[in-house]
Amino acid sequence: MDNQIGNEPNNSAISFLCRQPNIKWQPDVVLDLDDANGGIGNVRGNIFDFLGLAILSGSSIVLPSFQSRSSTDLSALWNGKTPFSTFFDEDHFIATFAAACPKMNIYKPKGNHSLPLPLHNRYGMPSMRQDLYPDTRDTEKPNTPSAAVKDLQSWILAQPDRDPKNITLISVGRTLWEGLDTCSLPPAVRRDFGSSLRLIPEVRRLAALVTYNLALTYHLHDIDPRLPYYPSSFLGAHLRTENDAKNAGWLENATPSAHADFDGQTDAYLSQAVERNLQIIYVASGNTSEISKFAKKASLLHNITVTHKTALLSPTDLSTLQALSWDQQGLVDYEVLRRSSSFAGYAKSSFAFNIAITRNEFVDWNRESLWLMPGDRRREDLAFDDGVSRIWGRFEWQEERMLRGAWP
Repeated sequence: MDNQIGNEPNNSAISFLCRQPNIKWQPDVVLDLDDANGGIGNVRGNIFDFLGLAILSGSSIVLPSFQSRSSTDLSALWNGKTPFSTFFDEDHFIATFAAACPKMNIYKPKGNHSLPLPLHNRYGMPSMRQDLYPDTRDTEKPNTPSAAVKDLQSWILAQPDRDPKNITLISVGRTLWEGLDTCSLPPAVRRDFGSSLRLIPEVRRLAALVTYNLALTYHLHDIDPRLPYYPSSFLGAHLRTENDAKNAGWLENATPSAHADFDGQTDAYLSQAVERNLQIIYVASGNTSEISKFAKKASLLHNITVTHKTALLSPTDLSTLQALSWDQQGLVDYEVLRRSSSFAGYAKSSFAFNIAITRNEFVDWNRESLWLMPGDRRREDLAFDDGVSRIWGRFEWQEERMLRGAWP
């Protein structure tokens, strides 16, 4: 658990963003992320976009919260706010930014402070991604970081209920991979800023136990927690066929190159395991019947063994896992999959895309993959392939935004 993927965050690398000479820190402006939602992939994207705006504008923040998912309907993502610590290590985050960005105050939502009510209007951050909106170049409102800061400043001055003698609290609407172009930043900044959102200790403890038992059960001798990934141990697969994916229409495309439904995804994942000569597949899925179905298919067709987190925990630790929410249980998979020998995911899933981008950064393999745009020449059935991770199927909207907008 003590070994994170990559190195421990280096505060001097993170402070590269916070100590830009053009930043004018204004402690009397406090931003509050109003409506982050989704699973780990989307929530990370919402928070990092928000943090980018806060730092560049010299603002303080309220520790971000986000909407919880319903325990009875996985498609229902607006089930009331849940705290930052539901997913992320709060102490680690606050300590990281206290050292790297000491001028950015972080207020806890229910802390001992006297923040005023937020301004009546909610602020909508414009995109900072000029690569997504090239037509705005050389206009009055280009999609650049500096233009986004000016937009916020102008917006604040135009608010009729602003009190210049008091702290201004602003509710900020979420954006998703519309913040800083991560590929424009030094690698150390990408890695360390991304590592500031470390998963909660209990999730990391369970992931460590799952990985240890995986190595012990299947005699996977090259699993070493000090490594960024395990070169020849197991394929990590994210099988995204749960009911919320079905309800969203993700599984309906029957075209073979889409790899959308159960057979499309599992055929692709098995072909990848065979190609990499990996006899063990660790599968992440919230649907136990689909896991069993995949295990039978893999054994029958290729004599490949499929396992999963609930099969690799003791009864006591399994009870601990089952006490977590559906999304928190998925975080255990997220942590395990990031170090798999080869990773396979589905293009509609930001969970899978986040894992692939993180692995690309820390394994340091074929970095050019992040510079590809959807129209670039590539296989019609692969959104991403850098040699250690494959994202099967295509989803151009997400490809455009995540490859240069998601943080590792």
